Amino acid sequence: MDRAVLQKQLLKLVGLHAPIKARSLAKILADEFGKHVDRSDVNSVLYALKAERKVEVNAGYEWSIYGQLVAEKSRSDRNVAEVKLDMEAEERVVSPEIIFTPDQQAVINLDPVDHLLIRGQAGSGKTTVLAARAGRILSAMNKGSLLFLTYNSALSAYVKKTFKKSGMKSSIAVQTFHEWSRNCVKALGFEFGGWVDDKARSQKILQLIDVAIDELGNHRLYDLKQSPELLTWWGDEIAWLFGQHLMRLDDYLSVERTGRGTSVRVSQEDRRFVWYVFELYEEWLEDTRQADYDNPAGLILRALQEEGKNLPDELRFDHVMIDEVQDFDKSWLLVAVKIPRVSLSMAGDLAQKIYKRSFSWSSVGIQVQGGRSRRLPASHRTTKQIMDVAAHLLINNDVTDSTDYTAPERPVKSGDKVKMIVGANPKDAYDKGYDWIFEQFKRLRSTTVAVVLPFSRQMYPAKMALEKRGLKVQSVKGAGLGGVDGGVVVTTFHQLKGLEFDHVVIMGLHDAQYPCRLLERLPQEDHSEEISLMKRVLYVAMTRAKKSVSLVGSKPFCRFFDGVPANLIDEI
Repeated sequence: MDRAVLQKQLLKLVGLHAPIKARSLAKILADEFGKHVDRSDVNSVLYALKAERKVEVNAGYEWSIYGQLVAEKSRSDRNVAEVKLDMEAEERVVSPEIIFTPDQQAVINLDPVDHLLIRGQAGSGKTTVLAARAGRILSAMNKGSLLFLTYNSALSAYVKKTFKKSGMKSSIAVQTFHEWSRNCVKALGFEFGGWVDDKARSQKILQLIDVAIDELGNHRLYDLKQSPELLTWWGDEIAWLFGQHLMRLDDYLSVERTGRGTSVRVSQEDRRFVWYVFELYEEWLEDTRQADYDNPAGLILRALQEEGKNLPDELRFDHVMIDEVQDFDKSWLLVAVKIPRVSLSMAGDLAQKIYKRSFSWSSVGIQVQGGRSRRLPASHRTTKQIMDVAAHLLINNDVTDSTDYTAPERPVKSGDKVKMIVGANPKDAYDKGYDWIFEQFKRLRSTTVAVVLPFSRQMYPAKMALEKRGLKVQSVKGAGLGGVDGGVVVTTFHQLKGLEFDHVVIMGLHDAQYPCRLLERLPQEDHSEEISLMKRVLYVAMTRAKKSVSLVGSKPFCRFFDGVPANLIDEI
């Protein structure tokens, strides 16, 4: 529908039906014109009319003609410029102890303008180079602001620790994207009721599907009693819709559902039934002033829409750095690209992509062609013995066909062979692994050792088993993991992303658990994609190690290592 016509119709309908919500207006328009109208389009027009003082909205997101509402209690005056974002003053990172390679130094010295993508394998120094680039930019300019964004709190804590150990002081904000999003809407004066996690989302979806059945009738995707696993699918589908920033039904009908597998077949008509629940869920989030944890970008966009403005200049930064960019969602980058006034520098490696997310640089308005894409060769962290085994996990992996993929090079540093500890059964394997860890690391203090398992529920039993043997152990996830300076920590595979340890012990590698436990819930046709992802998770875990890697599992051992030449592994 033409925007001018839509404005005219909405003004008429708001006048007749006020107070009324956007979804109800969209439904009336659809009934009147016989064509679907997206709630997001209705909201977009209404907020534009609000800026012109033609309509107004109350706290319950019900619209009326301007002047019809009883004046609400005025908000206290706020000066956005005086609202402080939750930032920490950190130290700049150009350490005299670090000697950069010519390739690294060339990236550090690039002029800070426009966009820059730094590609490099695990251990190539991407994070260190980003940090050094941040220090150089602020040092050279002697002014300006810089935001360093990370994917998770563990990496954020690690970057802060790295900055703190360097010798140049400046004000650099290091935050996860979720932290920045939350702090930004707070500075805008937006009322934020908190994040909705997976569990709360599932509970709400159950309720909303009942509403959809009452309004549309039953549908196979609504029949959760016959297929309980559908509830997990619903959560994943909604998270994917947020990540792809799909705001209109027409976009959802036409988009390729990359990364969503085939376990649930979804036709064009099916998508209409999905979209109905999705819009109900969005409306509930809006009414309760909450945001889905998988949609931090949507929180920002909603706040800006309600305020009728673009991202205010006082909430922007001169320069923005993004680490582990390969695991940012498309919607996150659509917002992140709005933050910098001068430059955006990103570092990533497709071989370390451990989430099912996809985007093209052009689709998010980022230009990294030619000299704006730089590759860092080689690995300076791990050893050739570790990389020889880890690289095997990338053979025929689905990311290797991408032009952004950087094939790993063999490091120069040498060390021990990868150890393999094999038990007759899972219990035997765990016992042997815990005994090995105790004997190898009981006298070490400043050395860092990561003991990693596939699932969070395994962390506590592992900690208890190691402490029973007399070893002091921390069970850590999130920010606490990024701040570890020594000793033995127990965590999960995924938590190691972006970090480094002297030694890594990977447990739970009996094939019946990894990968079979994760594959059993998927149809056969989706196994290939899931296997590629799980191999990359293990590749990331192995390449966190600076000195040694030990693999622990029972027979039959994890199939991902079947093709590794025997001479590369030392079986204990």
